[in-house]
Amino acid sequence: MKKIALFAVLALIVVSLILSSCSAGGSSDTSSSSSSSGEVTGGGADTSVESTNEDNFNEELESNGDFTVTSGEGAGAVTVSGSTYTITSAGEYTLSGMLEGNIVVNAEDGDEVILILSGATITSSDTAPIAFVNADSGTVKAEEGTYNAIHDERTGSPDAEDADEYDGAIYAACDLKLSGKGSLIITSTYDNGVKTKDDLKVKNVTLKVTAPGNALKGNDSITVESGSLILISTSSDGIKTDNSDVSEKGVQRGIITISGGTVDIYAACDGISAAYDCVISEDEEKCVVNIYTSTYSENTGDVAVSSDLYVIVPTSIYSESVDYYAYFYNEDGEGVWKKCEYETMVYNGRTASYYGLIVKEPSGYSGFLVCTVASGVTPDGDNYSATSGGEAMNSSMNGYLINSISGDSIEGDWVTLTTNSGQGNSNKTTYSSKGIKVYNDVLISGGTVTIYAMDDAIHANAGEKLENGSTGNGNVEISGGKVTLTSADDGIHADSELTISGGYVNVVKSHEGLEGNVINIAGGEIYVYGDDDGLNACKGSSSTLINITGGYLDVTTPSGDTDAIDSNGSFTMSGGFVLVKGGSSSGSVAGSIDTDGSVTVTGGTIIAFGGICEVPSSGSVNYYVSNGTSFGAGDYVLSGSNGTIASFTLGSSYSSCWIASDAFELNGSYTLTKGGSTVLNWTQSSSASGDQVSGGFGGGGFGGGGFGPRR
Repeated sequence: MKKIALFAVLALIVVSLILSSCSAGGSSDTSSSSSSSGEVTGGGADTSVESTNEDNFNEELESNGDFTVTSGEGAGAVTVSGSTYTITSAGEYTLSGMLEGNIVVNAEDGDEVILILSGATITSSDTAPIAFVNADSGTVKAEEGTYNAIHDERTGSPDAEDADEYDGAIYAACDLKLSGKGSLIITSTYDNGVKTKDDLKVKNVTLKVTAPGNALKGNDSITVESGSLILISTSSDGIKTDNSDVSEKGVQRGIITISGGTVDIYAACDGISAAYDCVISEDEEKCVVNIYTSTYSENTGDVAVSSDLYVIVPTSIYSESVDYYAYFYNEDGEGVWKKCEYETMVYNGRTASYYGLIVKEPSGYSGFLVCTVASGVTPDGDNYSATSGGEAMNSSMNGYLINSISGDSIEGDWVTLTTNSGQGNSNKTTYSSKGIKVYNDVLISGGTVTIYAMDDAIHANAGEKLENGSTGNGNVEISGGKVTLTSADDGIHADSELTISGGYVNVVKSHEGLEGNVINIAGGEIYVYGDDDGLNACKGSSSTLINITGGYLDVTTPSGDTDAIDSNGSFTMSGGFVLVKGGSSSGSVAGSIDTDGSVTVTGGTIIAFGGICEVPSSGSVNYYVSNGTSFGAGDYVLSGSNGTIASFTLGSSYSSCWIASDAFELNGSYTLTKGGSTVLNWTQSSSASGDQVSGGFGGGGFGGGGFGPRR
């Protein structure tokens, strides 16, 4: 259903990816008469957004008094060498005054060390200002009523191969907790703001972190329970975990959890990047999360990015039972394996002819090969199913077209792919700048989440090999809370299933609003505006489905070659209320609902404005079709002999629609009014009443394929 064309001239492939961003808004009440607000369309992405978390940090409050360390009861002595203070015993230590030096905690394996900052300013230009080199756990506590600052003024770049690299202004090789009811400001010119190799927890503290690396980095997990946080990454991610294995105690690593507090994230790249899950829920305290990425963040600096390389596989060859990998290497044979991830379908006319796979091309390699391995297997150079055998990189082209796979041999050619920068989400960044990105699942059950992203606002990857031995699910589940999204690409993208069962979701701006292999709407109040598709079930397999069982859904796309609801499989509805306002100028190839399979409505009420691609199939509830009627902007009421069925608002004009409802009875009379004046009045004389165009409607859709761009 995507409007992507392929033109082949020898080894030249031109892929036109339709990319852009527009906006929509809306609010409603969800009484028994469904009500929708008018939509506001147009406009590009704003370039900056002011923080909703007031910044009370002031350098004038930093301490300039003499530095002291006071050992609490049971704590050991502190040794001093030059400007380095070393703690070797468990206990509490109170730090006050100004230090141009550093604090090193090198205690026993079972020790818990607590640093209480009571008006302390610590600045270091040689190493991490605070480093927990060894301990069972470490705590940095900002004492209530005090202002504390940590400045990492190292220059240059961190050495990733240095095992002793203390790559955080506050660094820990153990579990780390930031707490207290005071204020703590952390700045770095070097790398991460706060980094622990294990678990990181934040509670109560008023915290501001500014760093070129990750603002908060917990390799195993990050948990924010409460507090007021401003997290700024000028060249990387805001909050990040790395590990996805299971601990010796059976705990899954890589999870980022926010259950309370106010968290403002400004990130050049991803706002939240979780190696496993991201969980947002409202616990005892109110939970507010605001994320701004790339140019939405006023603090964005330079981002080091790698180039995109496409591996293009004909549909006649492509197999879901294998994974596709690229190997980049030098003359000595040393190199790196990179998995080729599904990105888009490429069309020959209206027939999907090629799978477009994407891989990030690392710099500094002269050789290249592509191979297939059994699904879930990591290649080692010997366990391949088929390989291209290797050849020189072609730096002038950004695609490799697989022409054939015969036995264990892959034959292919270098090709050039160009994007149509005048269409679609051309404002999207060429690097990952998603609001929330995970390698397993996103789970939102409460809180208030607002995201402004120059990439997908929420994104869950599937198929990535995880350290726990499984592959990522790629699911997004929203069961509560208030979620408001502004995106230059997808509002919510799930590689596998996207399920909304409760809460409030408003995709204000997006290229495609809700995207997944399966999209389930079971409850909640949902508003979607997509510049291309509103809802897109895009995997193309037999399981592809959009399934509505309850809730309130209002979806809008602009007039033109757009689909409000687009499924490469089928569309089913058994309950709830759906208002569709789709493209109105492309008739049977784009408009309100466009599927490759059938449209089946067995319950609830759906009102679909825009070009008519499909209408309900046999076995559905009764429905009515209107062609050539003027539906102008305004407030509408749909009613029957038993009273009001639905009420809604249109913000634009349409000339066709169809309405299906389990409230429609044979021989019943129904009226659609606008502002009290009758627009439609009919008797449901058969299961399908109203205007019918021979051959124009019916399940099955028009064309084929229909995969949206993914990153």
